[in-house]
Amino acid sequence: MEPGLYRYPIAAFILSVVAKLGYFYFMVEDEDIDVGVRFAYLLFFLIALVVGLATWKQSNPRSKFTEDVKTGMKIASVYAILLSAFTWIYYSWINPAYFAGKINEAVGAASEETLEQVQSTASFIFDPFTHSTITLFGTVVIGFFYVLVLTLLLRWQAKQLYQE
Repeated sequence: MEPGLYRYPIAAFILSVVAKLGYFYFMVEDEDIDVGVRFAYLLFFLIALVVGLATWKQSNPRSKFTEDVKTGMKIASVYAILLSAFTWIYYSWINPAYFAGKINEAVGAASEETLEQVQSTASFIFDPFTHSTITLFGTVVIGFFYVLVLTLLLRWQAKQLYQE
């Protein structure tokens, strides 16, 4: 992979961090905005993949399908690793009260019979390590599907350009 292609997932990661820290800084306690920030993550990720794969395809127009997918997955993996690390840092040090509040909500809604089970389950689910692991796995899986679709589209576009 060309070293210049790493700049796209890094730029998408920086935009994602700015979006999340902007949300935290203004501390608007609205789950809709938090969901919007997560969709912004996906948008920045998709833009990084589109631009990165298009750049790759322009410099390697006759590359094999597997080379295109590998290049796309390299872009996706850089973003996924950076975002996962940031997720762990964010929920461990920047905003640890978020998960504590989620655990308290779950425990507060539990009945006396299920209190201990809810406490252990909530403590596992609302943990920075668990959340960052799920973020890493989810981003790689979503990235794989994005890369497959984008690679097919870019290969189709390249074939159209060769015919003209």
